[in-house]
Amino acid sequence: MAGRTEAGLEDLVGLFVNTVVLRADLSGEPSFTEPVGGVRNVALDAYGHQDLPFERLVEELAPSRLLARHPLFQVVLAVHTGTPATLALPGLLVSPMPTGQRPDQV
Repeated sequence: MAGRTEAGLEDLVGLFVNTVVLRADLSGEPSFTEPVGGVRNVALDAYGHQDLPFERLVEELAPSRLLARHPLFQVVLAVHTGTPATLALPGLLVSPMPTGQRPDQV
C-alpha cells in the first residue's frame, strides 16, 4: 500500500512495506467481530493519510517513551507466504482456510 499513490510507482511490481499503527479498544470483553469491524474502519481511514511521514506522526503525537517497548505499538501482525504455520490454542479447534492459489501453484 505504501507509496502506491504516486504516479511514478504505478507500474512497479514488488513489495512495499509500511507499518500502519492502529488503536483498538478491547475493554468490556467485546465479541471477536466487534473490534475487527472497528479496526477495519480505522484502517481504511488510516490509508487516506498514508503519505504522512512516520517521523512527523511521532513528533505530533509525542508519545511517552519507554525503552522497554515501542513508542506507538505493542503488537505487530504480519502476513507471510510460504510454508503454512500451525497454530495451537488451548480449548479451540483451529484449521486453515484457503485464500486462493499460491504463486508456486499457478
